[in-house]
Amino acid sequence: MTISTVSTSQQSLNMRTVIARQNEELDTLTLETATGVKSDVFAENPGAATQSLLMRSHLAATSSYKTSNELLEGKLDVIYTAISGLKEQASSFQDLSVSGAITSMNRDEYQQQAAHTLETIVSALNTTYNGEFLFSGLATDQKPLEIDGTGTAVTYSGDTTGTASAPIDDTTTLNYGIRADDPALTAVFDALNLVLSTDLNSLSDGDFEVMRDNVTTLMNEGLSGLTSIEAAIGNNQSVLSAKIDDQSTRLNIYNNAIAGVETADPEETALRLNELIQQLEVSYQITSRLNGMSLLNYL
Repeated sequence: MTISTVSTSQQSLNMRTVIARQNEELDTLTLETATGVKSDVFAENPGAATQSLLMRSHLAATSSYKTSNELLEGKLDVIYTAISGLKEQASSFQDLSVSGAITSMNRDEYQQQAAHTLETIVSALNTTYNGEFLFSGLATDQKPLEIDGTGTAVTYSGDTTGTASAPIDDTTTLNYGIRADDPALTAVFDALNLVLSTDLNSLSDGDFEVMRDNVTTLMNEGLSGLTSIEAAIGNNQSVLSAKIDDQSTRLNIYNNAIAGVETADPEETALRLNELIQQLEVSYQITSRLNGMSLLNYL
């Protein structure tokens, strides 16, 4: 009968291999303890790791949409403020037009108020946000309005083919743009132009009343349209706010799912680290005995 034996030198070599592997694992566990993240997610759970990659893809896309939507939220705030402000100006002029005092008022003052209202509204519609004109349709580099040389009318120089829109997620596009040539605004401009382009002092009281009625009709049309525009902007703001909230929730879900796969459990890691240290001590002791050397030679 032949008895196989393994030389002491071979046993020592094998133990060195074991120690090297244990030291490598020790480094891994030490890193996981320091970072709180598993060093190799795929090695431990390939299926979960694939899910983590998918979650990271969703996380990146959702984060990108949320960032752009927050910028769009700021833009909508500026648009709403501009429309609300110019509507207030138009409404104030309308109040003046329909007041009983206008019949005995200096008609030059009436025109002066019309000119002031026109300038204020044009200034509001020439508002920019991050360097883009907000009321020029798709031509965001073009100032939409200029008051003509007579000071009585405006010229629209923006795009006439469409209005601004933006994707707020993979399936939803928000149409939010308002152009300065919108019919509601055109009606307001026509009302002001009627006052500014007419020689009011040459009108009889009867003709003045006819003109004032025409101004009132146009202003009512414009104010009604502006109210609808305000409501549409408010609805877009509500939709966008809800979408941002939903994306914030989704980001938390994705982050938690990723953490569930990639985060190293501190108690489990500490237990494994303690066990490995004990195993290393034993391995060093065995190797030391095999080589007749002190444990210090391997530290």
